[in-house]
Amino acid sequence: MTSSEPLKTILQEMMTVYEKLLVVGKEKQAALIKGDSEQLLAIFPKESALIKEISQLEERRQQETIAYQSKTLSELIAEAAEERGELLNYQTELKEKLAALEQQNHLNRQLIESSLQYINSMLGLFTQKQEQPLTYSAKQYTPSNASRSFFDAKV
Repeated sequence: MTSSEPLKTILQEMMTVYEKLLVVGKEKQAALIKGDSEQLLAIFPKESALIKEISQLEERRQQETIAYQSKTLSELIAEAAEERGELLNYQTELKEKLAALEQQNHLNRQLIESSLQYINSMLGLFTQKQEQPLTYSAKQYTPSNASRSFFDAKV
């Protein structure tokens, strides 16, 4: 086992977790499109666990790369010459997965923002000032009644 094997193992684990996170992001997108809040609530713990796992892997990766600093330059060059292509492949794959995750998160953010705009517009319809009182009563209409919010109105 060469000295960069632990780093390769960590990078492979990171790619696996990023793939899982991308799958969860697509599940989240489907739930947002359907408007299924229960499914969204079930996705959040999965997503949090994967993010925590990525954080732990990143810490391990940083510790592993710090270990390389104790080697001489000639040792690092010799190892890099042997495994440079493989490490570059890991780098390329990780960049692609991170770009896909960024794109998925951007799409999910847009879906959430459009859902919030829809909710705000619906609330705006319900809370707009009324021209006439909402109930029959002996009281005369006054402008103070017109400014009732949705939660103060009788239905």
